[in-house]
Order: sequence, then C-alpha cells, then structure tokens
Amino acid sequence: MSTAREVAYDAFVQVMEHGRDPDEITEELLAKHPQPLKRIDRNLIKELVFGSLRWYSKIYWILQNTSSRDLDKTTSEVRAALILGTYQIFYMDRVPDRAAVNESVEYIRKKGQSQASGFINGILRQIARRAEYFAKPDKVTQSAQYLALQFAHPEWVVKRWLTHFKFDRMEKLLASNNQPPPWSIRVNQLKTRLEDTHVLQEQLLRDEKTHTERRNLRGALTFQESPKLDADSLFGKGFYTIQDEASQIVGMMVAPEPGQVILDAACGPGGKLTHMFELSGGKALITGVEKNPRQMVRTKETVTRLGHDAITLIEKDFLDYKPKEGEAPAKILVDAPCSGLGVLRRHPEGKWQKKPILVLDMMELQRRFLDHALEILAVGGELIYSVCSFEPEETTGQLAWLKEKYGDRIELLSPVGRLPDYFKRYVTRDNVLMIYAGNQDDLDGFGAWIVKKRS
Repeated sequence: MSTAREVAYDAFVQVMEHGRDPDEITEELLAKHPQPLKRIDRNLIKELVFGSLRWYSKIYWILQNTSSRDLDKTTSEVRAALILGTYQIFYMDRVPDRAAVNESVEYIRKKGQSQASGFINGILRQIARRAEYFAKPDKVTQSAQYLALQFAHPEWVVKRWLTHFKFDRMEKLLASNNQPPPWSIRVNQLKTRLEDTHVLQEQLLRDEKTHTERRNLRGALTFQESPKLDADSLFGKGFYTIQDEASQIVGMMVAPEPGQVILDAACGPGGKLTHMFELSGGKALITGVEKNPRQMVRTKETVTRLGHDAITLIEKDFLDYKPKEGEAPAKILVDAPCSGLGVLRRHPEGKWQKKPILVLDMMELQRRFLDHALEILAVGGELIYSVCSFEPEETTGQLAWLKEKYGDRIELLSPVGRLPDYFKRYVTRDNVLMIYAGNQDDLDGFGAWIVKKRS
C-alpha cells in the first residue's frame, strides 16, 4: 500500500487509542520512512487523518448499522481501516471507491490481521454501493441527538451549546467545525513591512507556486494551497508564521510598547509571543514562560526561525514563576490552558478526547493563573486574559469571578481602542472580545478581556 495511506491509518490508531496529537504522531511516523514525501502525499495524509477525525462518530454509526459484528470488539487497526476507508468513499470524490477498499484491505494484511480482510472488503463494498438507509433521530423531538449525529459532534458538547444557541445557529456552527480551517499566516513585520505584504505574496507565488489572499487584518494572509515548510522555504527563513487571525487579535489587545516588561504566562507554541515582539518593533522586554517541554521546543523553534532571539524563554510552571525584585511586569498575557472547544475545527481529535468535566477543571486552573498573575503584576499594570474557547465558565464567568474577588483593586479596560475598526464588532458591551465558531470571517473561537491592577 502507499506510504501516505499507511502513515495516515497508523496515525489515526494512535490518536484514537492513545490520545496522541495528530500532527505530532504524523511527523514521528514520517520520520521512520527514509524518503521524504512530496507535498501532495503529505496533504493526503492530513486530509485522511483530520477528515476521519471530523466525521468519526457519523462514520462509526454508519459502520455499526452496516455490520452484523460489534465493531467495539474488533482491533483498533480494523476500525481504522473501516473508518478511513469509509471516509474516502463518502468524502473524497477524487479517490475511486475500489482504491479506498483495496488500500484498507492491504493495510490490515500488512498489520498481520489477514483473517479480517474479507470482513473489511465486504463492509466497504457494501458501503460503496450506498444502498442502505438508516433512520436518524428526529430533528424536532431529539434535536441534540440529531445534531450530534448529523454533524459528528459529541452529544455532551451539542447539549452544552444548545443552552446558548438556537437550532439554526447550531447547524451553522457545527457545520463550520467540520470544515478544514484555512491556512492563516502572519507576516513577520520585522522582515516585511505591512505595506509591502504584496511583495511577499508575489514571492510566494513566483518561488513556491503558492496563491495567497489578503485578509481584513493587516499582515494576515490565507493560503489556497498548503505552504512549503522546509528550511529553504520562506516559512523556514522566517518571513511568516502560521497563526489564525483571532490569535493575532489577542496580540493587538496587549498593545506592547518599546521598553515595556511583558510576560507571556503560557507561551507555547510561540505565536502570540513573537507577535507581541513584532508589534513592539522588537523593542519590548518580553519573557515567555512554558512548563510543557514539547511546547517549549516548538516555541524555541518559532523564536529562532523568526529571528526574535531577544525574547527570554523560561521552561517553568507559571504558577511557580516569580520575577526578580524590581522587575514586575507591566503587562502579563495569560493565554490560559482551556477546554479548546473554540478550535475544534483545527483540532477535531478534541471532540473524542475531551470529557465534560474538562471545562470545570480548566476553569479552576485558569483562576489559579489569574490570581498568580495579579500577584506578580506591577501596580498600574495590565492583565490580558485569553482562551481559545467561548464557554461562559472560561470567559465572561472568569471576569465576573475576578471582579467579585478583587473589587475596586482592578479596573476593566475596553479593548476597542486597540483593535482595527473592522474587528471591533467582536467586542461586547461588557468589553469582552467574544468570537464564536462559525463566524462570517472564518476565525477561530476565542474569548479575551483586559483588566488593570489598581492596587
């Protein structure tokens, strides 16, 4: 079978059975193959893995209804062969059905499970005929179950969101989560002036055959094709980095100034950290703290690639970090650990790896971060809080908790004056930046706000 499909099937097994990150395990598996794959093959791997993760529960429901066996009692490799095979049949028009069937059968043979090849061949051929119809939950009387199945989301997530959104809005939100996110990038302002972004676009098209489109946010582009990421590419040379626009807006809320002492409390993988450095013209005194070794490795790679070596990096738990005496930060960005429910389209594995208790667990951890940030922040300094979530417990609820606990010792600041006019629409009357998934500008889901420490 093709290397690309074998890597994709193996990666899917690792994600679903062992909770691995799909990007990380894919790179590990690719490293075991002596020959580097072409961009078209890497794109195929990404579509197979992420597409199957997006539609996992719906595909599994179809398979369970098609099979006379209980698929939960089969091996993880058999399930992967069936799920990725079905994904190719239903969602990849350019893949012939026979290829999806044959490659899935070959995969299971290669895994030493030839006794299951006939079963897989029969199920996938039956699915390829598309002759079966299975009744879905009723759209009106079983709306949560219907939405969960139709849009392949966990029922607990659907029920949670139905308490805040109407049915029509839910359909748009869930459908958006199942679309591949755009390749959003941020131009490195220390190498390309924002007014010269078109020059970088021309170079990308000429040298790398990559088409780009300008966005409403200056310095932000989206790619029509996946970018080249090798060391000799414009990415590798640090002319840009991959970052969603919503994440870039958070950096603008910090509004870093030359000479300011700024702390990023959980800086991995370095997107907001390096953006703040660029926004200050490379003159802010920025420190990034990160306890996760893997995330710190990614952060160091990003900082070095972009040429932002003046940033100080400390591998440490933020809750244990104390600045030196007389060096209290003027601003602290708490891009806090969160449920990540605002970025499920970017991380579809989260739909199946996350549990309902996660929101409350993250809420408690975020409060510890906020308490510690206010403890070490300079008087008159600003705490900028953000999460890639729009859950009330992690956004507006945290602000309400902070106000109640600290009273007039803090002051809520409006982020409106720090944002480009176009993006002010995402700031609520309570001065909270709230971006919900499935928005008209195709941004990730985020929540953020700013408070000033008065005493």
